[in-house]
Amino acid sequence: MIPVLYKANSTNFDTFGIGVLKDCTSCEVTEERNGAFECVLKYPISGALYKEICTERLVKAKPNDTAKDQVFRIYRISTPINGQITVYAQHLSYDLSNIAALQWQAESISPALAMERVFQNTATAHNFTCQTDYSAAKAFSVAKPQSVRACLGGVAGSFLDLWGGEYEWDNFHVVHHQGRGKHTGVVIEYGKNLTDLEHDNENTDVYTDLLPYAVVTAEDGTETAVTLPEVLLPISDTTLVQRKTLIRDFTEYFDEENPVTVDGLRAYANNYLKNNPLGTATPTLTVAFEPLWKQLEYAAVLERVSLCDTVTIRHSLLGITAKAKVITTVYDTLAEKYISISLGSAKANLLNNVSSAESAAEDAAAKVDRFPVLMNSAIKNATGLITGQTGGYVVIHTDADSGQPYELLILDAPSIGEAVNVWRWNVGGLGFSSNGYNGPYETAITADGQIVADFITSGSLVANIIKAGVIQSQDGSSYWDLETGEVVLRAYATTETVEKVSDRITTIEEQKMYRLVISSSNGNIFKNGNIKTTLYATVYSWDENITDTLDDNQFIWTRVSDDSVADAVWNADHFGGSKSIEITSDDVEVRATFFCDLIDTTTRNSLLG
Repeated sequence: MIPVLYKANSTNFDTFGIGVLKDCTSCEVTEERNGAFECVLKYPISGALYKEICTERLVKAKPNDTAKDQVFRIYRISTPINGQITVYAQHLSYDLSNIAALQWQAESISPALAMERVFQNTATAHNFTCQTDYSAAKAFSVAKPQSVRACLGGVAGSFLDLWGGEYEWDNFHVVHHQGRGKHTGVVIEYGKNLTDLEHDNENTDVYTDLLPYAVVTAEDGTETAVTLPEVLLPISDTTLVQRKTLIRDFTEYFDEENPVTVDGLRAYANNYLKNNPLGTATPTLTVAFEPLWKQLEYAAVLERVSLCDTVTIRHSLLGITAKAKVITTVYDTLAEKYISISLGSAKANLLNNVSSAESAAEDAAAKVDRFPVLMNSAIKNATGLITGQTGGYVVIHTDADSGQPYELLILDAPSIGEAVNVWRWNVGGLGFSSNGYNGPYETAITADGQIVADFITSGSLVANIIKAGVIQSQDGSSYWDLETGEVVLRAYATTETVEKVSDRITTIEEQKMYRLVISSSNGNIFKNGNIKTTLYATVYSWDENITDTLDDNQFIWTRVSDDSVADAVWNADHFGGSKSIEITSDDVEVRATFFCDLIDTTTRNSLLG
């Protein structure tokens, strides 16, 4: 459809408003599951309605193949480039971010009543309505003034946080589904309708261990970090080889009535592991495909796909077969077809960018506030390792004239001459040598505040500021030069899974990947028995035409019609030996379909898979 422009305060979208943006050169709508819902269009400055396009005005556009037209509010217009502007618009439901929900609370309330109360108890009037599929009553409150959209999702205690679900935004109407999509039975398959596939299997949020802790605050304000005796909880189903620990603060789960205990901390941590798949990466597939329901021969096949639907993806060559939920759609409104569809899982976020940034800042501030507590915990651990040790030899050097001590030595032998490992402490600093009293002292803390060490080994390094020239991996293969900005990262495939994928890719690359295309010199449809054409078989290996390199005997022509006996005779006459055949009315009695196969002349097996 062609987008339609409306005034900023319009509420009736059944008219043509200010006018139809018929000069629009492109219009794309992107919608994410419980996330962004935006429209981006380009319009020439020579267009009839160019001067009418301004921020706050509304644009109606088709968002996908199944939903009715949706309205988007313009929030940004770019400077004209190459004679056209780019217009950015958010779905009308983003207006809920600017409508304040007033404070109230209820010990137990149904989600339908709670949602209705949120929409009615606002600081300003609006036209939005709502509904939900959920029925279980829970405690709900608007603890502080916040937007209606924040109450719906994106913050702790929101509808999405308490009940879960998936939102559908239908102009002024908000629908909270238990499950918005459906299991369609649609198969998007290589060789059928799949035109592009990107498989993203990021492991940024994958870990091997969880280190839970909680902070106890004493009456005098002193804070102590409580950890488990075993320190780490292993993640059994992890796919990582290298150890990687998630450090998480569980303080928020405790209060005066539920004080911090080791057993309670362990219970909350185990429950967190149960509900969060920290051991495996959730892949995201981004696919582009040809919508077969737009083809006449598939008109009766309802293969339509919408946001939150579950579909099947098949790519035989890459060995990928997966069921996945549609989490993002990008739709070309003018051409009325999908540009791309992303499948997998995504983190919900219903707040605008500013609110997201504020939340991230609060999280960062909380971590900074906990810095002294974590440092004190590290100091206690170091104290436990150092105190109570026995063995070793202590030597105090004194000045021959004054008799005053000026240096302390800790040795691993009775005399300085025999000692190999030496700790030496004087007014210049503290140093350790593994080469006797004369050094060199590779590890040292000097009086001018410098720490010198060949290596600093740490499971977790806690610091406010780290200043470095080069951050480098142990084997030197990866590094980050902070002076020049140069970054070099190298990864090595070591797991059995990666090796299998690598072997599979190698096998695919070594295959010829033949593709045979039949073309006709005189069209594909003939009437009234007036048939005369030549069919040509062209073979591609990947994208290279290799027909001339193949033997004529590798081409086998067959015919399929209503007369199977006549087909058998025809097929025997065209068993092989030609890359093209002439078709006349003698070859087609009423209706017939012709096929060509490419075979291995030794095994007589097809090479087309």
